[in-house]
Amino acid sequence: MKRVLILGGGLGGLSAGLMLSRTGKFNVTVVEKEPMVGGVCGTFRHKDFLLDYGAHKVYSVIPGILDEFKALMGGDSIPHRKKNSIYLFGQYLNYPINMADLALKMGYKNLFQCGIGTFQSMVAKIGRKDKIASYEDFVVSKFGHKLYELVFEPLADKVWGNPKTLSADIAKTRIPSANIFDVLLRALGLKKEKTTTDAKFFYYPRCGFGALADKMAQEISAKGGSVLTGTTAESFQMEDGDIRKAVLNSNGNKKIAETDLVISTLHPDQLLNIFPEYSTKNIGKARDLVGKLEYRSVILVYLFLDKDTVTDDHWIFFPGKDIIFSRIFEQKNMDSSMVPKGKTVLCCDFTDYEKGPLYKQDDKVLADKCVGDLVKIGLIKPEWVQESLVRRFSKFYPRYGVGYKKNLKMIYDELQGVNNLLLSGRIGFYNYNNADHCLDMGRFIADSLLADKPVKGIWKELENRVSEYRIVD
Repeated sequence: MKRVLILGGGLGGLSAGLMLSRTGKFNVTVVEKEPMVGGVCGTFRHKDFLLDYGAHKVYSVIPGILDEFKALMGGDSIPHRKKNSIYLFGQYLNYPINMADLALKMGYKNLFQCGIGTFQSMVAKIGRKDKIASYEDFVVSKFGHKLYELVFEPLADKVWGNPKTLSADIAKTRIPSANIFDVLLRALGLKKEKTTTDAKFFYYPRCGFGALADKMAQEISAKGGSVLTGTTAESFQMEDGDIRKAVLNSNGNKKIAETDLVISTLHPDQLLNIFPEYSTKNIGKARDLVGKLEYRSVILVYLFLDKDTVTDDHWIFFPGKDIIFSRIFEQKNMDSSMVPKGKTVLCCDFTDYEKGPLYKQDDKVLADKCVGDLVKIGLIKPEWVQESLVRRFSKFYPRYGVGYKKNLKMIYDELQGVNNLLLSGRIGFYNYNNADHCLDMGRFIADSLLADKPVKGIWKELENRVSEYRIVD
């Protein structure tokens, strides 16, 4: 049996470990530095509350992935009819945005200006030869400048930073509509929504999203693999361009793990640090290039309320710059058993750069700002708030800056100088994706290895595969 060492026990690493374990051809070891698996898709306990790290769901248009999830969870999953909203013009609109709903609530002046803006963008495209490079370029070319200013720009700025410096790839991943006419036809019912444009339902693991990771880890162990929590890979030992051994450290106890293949879901800079003396042409340039990759970090503010429920939405988006958070999520609406009766908890979700002003802000100041904004928009009363809790996650989302592909390709090319290394997962592969995509990546890697495809060939095919992933809300 080939020995496979997987770095990272989030969904990306666990998916690869699960699929490889099932083949009976691989001896799998998953290494996770935290005391529990799941990573940012985990669930934690706070007093009598079970809480996810933000809003998560399972939905997929990739053939077989939903079936895989259902089989893995057995009866321990909850189907949901999706209900999301976005707060615009002082009102709540359905999300993804329905143009008929938007037209009614934005007012005649805005509606007229959006129509003019759309017409101008169509005229501007005639004979246009310059390349669509940024998020702003992409959205304005399809929907016009006014609609971009009202809806797309403020939310993108809050979540990703300046849209002028954000690659158009994010828009292609997040916005399913081809243009304004496509949106209008669907809004008027003249064109049906597809599973690739709107997820009408989704699934949620009972007792928290972390239950999915737990199930995967349990099956890996049942198939003879190992899942080592509280453990890190400290250094690699190389031979002829291959990683042959890894020094594993578990609370100061070190051991040598021999391996035939390494699959990393770690941040690229963390992975490179495991090569302490390996500075040949294989990865020499990659050490400098990873510093040019951009990320957005996440701040989660949990507010514990003396109230049964606050919303009936699964999550609500807030693009307005006068509100600190970009999204709120009420845990109880996913699984009521996770929250005590008569109580609820809101998770206020927002992003920043790792050294940005919000990320460095004091916990109490952040919580007070969230409470103030929720009171301002009429969702809660200050006397309902009993407690707050803040969690921060560095480098949570890959941020596709304009021109990011050039640096990423050079990093990939350098890392492929290591003969028996593969990357996977959102952070490991630097690919903005969801849980279903992580499952698909793990399945693809396992199927390819089982078919005896060469590692470098698998890597190239995986690059092409993940470039086609789309986020469906």
